[in-house]
Amino acid sequence: MSTAIAIKPVDRLATLLEELAAKQESLHRVIRGKLEAMRRADVEGMIAASHREGELANEVTLLDAQRREVAAEVCAEIGIPALERNRPASLRRIAARLGEAERLRIVKLADLLRERMLQVAEANRVVELVSREMLAFFKAVFTAIVRDDAAPRVYSACGAMGTPAGARVLDAVG
Repeated sequence: MSTAIAIKPVDRLATLLEELAAKQESLHRVIRGKLEAMRRADVEGMIAASHREGELANEVTLLDAQRREVAAEVCAEIGIPALERNRPASLRRIAARLGEAERLRIVKLADLLRERMLQVAEANRVVELVSREMLAFFKAVFTAIVRDDAAPRVYSACGAMGTPAGARVLDAVG
């Protein structure tokens, strides 16, 4: 089977994989910046990073749609179905039908993209954990501020059950 027909779509696919890997790297950098802003309690920094993260995520979505289209073109050129069980053909399956040089290029770029996507996923996991802890902290602060008689009962210093000690902040200032 000649793969000469598929050279142009394969080159476009490789270019898109490179662009996606670069976007994932940028996304990872922005998420790390957001984590740093969270560490410093820099609200403006968190907001700016979140906006940039959203922009990059949209760009990744558009590039991925292009990647799927070009991958379908490559599939048509090399004679394999673009969809199998309602899922697009994997890059590994496509690469297996290419010549040695193209196969190595596509596999290398797919591995690079996967590695960068895993870095982004791990950074997002950390952001989720930090955000969850921040929310729990703010909930505790707000509970202390607006505590009412329905507040959960706690043990006092002498071991008796009762409502939490301390003034209800809004009652004290209002």
